[in-house]
Amino acid sequence: MIVRISSTAVLEASLNAYVEHVERNEIPSYVAASGLVSVWLLQRRFVAYVEVMTLSLWRSEEALTQFVEKRPPLDSAQVEHHGIRLEPRLYNLVMSREGALRDPDVE
Repeated sequence: MIVRISSTAVLEASLNAYVEHVERNEIPSYVAASGLVSVWLLQRRFVAYVEVMTLSLWRSEEALTQFVEKRPPLDSAQVEHHGIRLEPRLYNLVMSREGALRDPDVE
């Protein structure tokens, strides 16, 4: 499996609008992609910016390549919110484990 991490830093004042854009326009394209296992949207604050990170898990590098080739090269929301897109990074997933259920009240 392949993990792809892509992120954009946006001004803190633009965070809510940018996240809404990502949830409405970008995440559905991930979900509809063949070969996607899962996708997460994360954020981390630093100085006057917030890094909005999309972490996605793919069944194969071929599935990821097909997805990336269909995406437009420049996101208009990135320009609108003065976002700074960071270079995507790819990782091979070596191991994954689920945590043990520790709360007896949660099933």
